[in-house]
Amino acid sequence: MTLQRVRQRGVLHLIAVIPLSLFLFDLKLWGALAGVLLITGTAALTRRWWLHVASLLTAGLIAYSAGYRIEFLTNPEGGFFYLTPWSWLITLGWIGAVSQGVWVLGQLDPSGRLLTKVLGISGGALVLIALLQGQLLGVLLLGALLGLVLELRAHAVPPERWSRAVGYGLALAAIVGLVKATASVALLAPLIALGLPLTGTLSIVYSQRLTWLEEFTIGRVPALVLLYLVSAYVSVVAFLATRLEPGVLAWAGGATAVVGAGLLVWTLMRLPQTAVNAKRFTLFGTPIDCVTLDAAVQRVESFLGVRPAALVCTPDTTAILRAQHDQRLRAVYERADLVTPDGTGIVWAGRLLGAPVRERVSGIDLLEELFSRGRTFKIFLVGARPGVAEGAAQKLRERYPHLQIVGTHHGYFRPDENERILRLINQAQPDMVLVGLGVPRQELWMLQNRARINASVLMGVGGCFDVWAGRLARAPLRWQRLGLEWLYRVVQEPKRVIRVSAIPVFLGQVLFIKIARLLAE
Repeated sequence: MTLQRVRQRGVLHLIAVIPLSLFLFDLKLWGALAGVLLITGTAALTRRWWLHVASLLTAGLIAYSAGYRIEFLTNPEGGFFYLTPWSWLITLGWIGAVSQGVWVLGQLDPSGRLLTKVLGISGGALVLIALLQGQLLGVLLLGALLGLVLELRAHAVPPERWSRAVGYGLALAAIVGLVKATASVALLAPLIALGLPLTGTLSIVYSQRLTWLEEFTIGRVPALVLLYLVSAYVSVVAFLATRLEPGVLAWAGGATAVVGAGLLVWTLMRLPQTAVNAKRFTLFGTPIDCVTLDAAVQRVESFLGVRPAALVCTPDTTAILRAQHDQRLRAVYERADLVTPDGTGIVWAGRLLGAPVRERVSGIDLLEELFSRGRTFKIFLVGARPGVAEGAAQKLRERYPHLQIVGTHHGYFRPDENERILRLINQAQPDMVLVGLGVPRQELWMLQNRARINASVLMGVGGCFDVWAGRLARAPLRWQRLGLEWLYRVVQEPKRVIRVSAIPVFLGQVLFIKIARLLAE
């Protein structure tokens, strides 16, 4: 170890020890130290989640016994709201929420850099508030925590061993004398704003929610740091607002808006252009072919008679959203031979982002245009409820007599029946297999069995069989031209309202990217 490294670590030791030595006489400190040792010791000895929860609850009870208690809340109109009967429960809840939230941040970035930055930002805001309140104990405790984090980082100790303990210390520092409302804005509001559950078991799920940012080189770490920076600033201004005159409060609010807008613009300016070329563009990681209905039909016709089978997918807006966090579904779209924009939202997004998307190409429109051209080929239908595929086949024979429907099978089959279905398909020797199992099951099934099916085209068709069989009616042409076919489907199937409720999220993300591109130009 170099002399410079020894000196650096010596400084870190002093940063960690000096604040503690200044108030060792305070009994509350011993309670805090006991809780920290219990939490860190458990983290070092075991990975069983229930033991970590038990140690955290025990540490919370130790802190409560030592005097760290949330016994009242300030009434904005004057006076206090006393919480005496529920003080212990609220205190444990606060300690658990902050500790677990800090631990999740450590899980998102095992290097510890994200956690150090977040603690520096949030801790700095809390220190400022503590100084304004004259709470020396809170300042010293926060200083000790900062020194401890730097010391642990210097020794390359994984965050999973100390993040809960540091979160525990932050929670106690807030209880000592800081305003819990502003502390919660600085520490927890960013987690809640991003939909981050304060439980370790869902941290991996959350880590996939920001994948749409990574497509535009905004990683999780910069996004979280930016959000914590804005949140810490807002928490300080909110605290000051309770002690300022109305005129000064207006200036503080204006400053918050200006700084927040500046940070947003700074972030947006860092975004590059979305991936677009003349034939295909990528939307949130999913490739979309820029084809018209006629061009899409020609592509499918070119696949006929060729082996191995070509994959044709027609994702709508909700499928694009799902593919953001479903890597298996996104992998199917990436490996598909043709991906058409089956949704007005996708067409709108493509045009807004500069992609040469001319029109919506739905799966049912593509197939009906293909069938109407009179070319003879064999088709096998797989999917929908029992009897629906047979009904669809009968209607198709009546409407397109030249088509050869060589077989059908419903979509309610077990995994152990897959071999039998593959034999049925191959014995029928179809040119095209239409798969209506719903997203993402149909896409995964096609990719999994692509090499084992002797056909030219595998195409996911969603609910086409129900429409052909007469169970569902297509939206009138006027609704389709207005881009409201999705609304017509919701009226027919109210359960679809859950799926379409995600569309505003999609539109918001697209607008975010558009603003970024305008600022970058």
